[in-house]
Amino acid sequence: MTGPKEPVVFSTMVEALIKLVGGRERFDSEKRKRLKAIGIDLDQPLLVAYSLPTWFGFVRVCAELLHPGMDPARAHYRIGFAFVAAYGRTTMGRAVFMMMRMLGFEHSLSRINKGLNSGINFLSAKTRFLEDGSLEMTFEVLPEFHAALGPTSGIDPHFMNGNMDAMMALVDAPFQPGKLQHWEPHSQRAVFVMERKVPLPRASNS
Repeated sequence: MTGPKEPVVFSTMVEALIKLVGGRERFDSEKRKRLKAIGIDLDQPLLVAYSLPTWFGFVRVCAELLHPGMDPARAHYRIGFAFVAAYGRTTMGRAVFMMMRMLGFEHSLSRINKGLNSGINFLSAKTRFLEDGSLEMTFEVLPEFHAALGPTSGIDPHFMNGNMDAMMALVDAPFQPGKLQHWEPHSQRAVFVMERKVPLPRASNS
């Protein structure tokens, strides 16, 4: 009998975050010890995948390194935004982003889940256009991972917000930065709404 399905983050994500920081040498001995304690040994080759707590811990360390003293929510947004460019410098990221640029933003929306699956195994995404032309994007932890997560959220909404905004910029999507809707600390679902840069014309009543 097997246990609950475990959410993991693949090594390409960790590699990209290391690139974002500027390389392994940017981590001093104190931060290396912290990372080793949570499961990332920078003196060894990267593992194939890492646990979600390890990933969240790594994001926190990188946020402290790049944005010391900044409000954590804002720091995680900035890390999430800058992460896209760093991911694009990995082998996997180059292939994913090349395809997205070729497809353009509308067709890319239908491939969000494929993009997510290149780096993680536990999230799904869906999009829909609202009546005013805004884009609503929902990220949700797949049900089969809920048991393993327990009361811990599988989503860092601020990192995700920055990541999503950078991805929209990558494909020249005509939207303002996303706004996180109501969020509960233990939620396994995050909803963002992006308003159009140029609102759709109102329908005539005549």
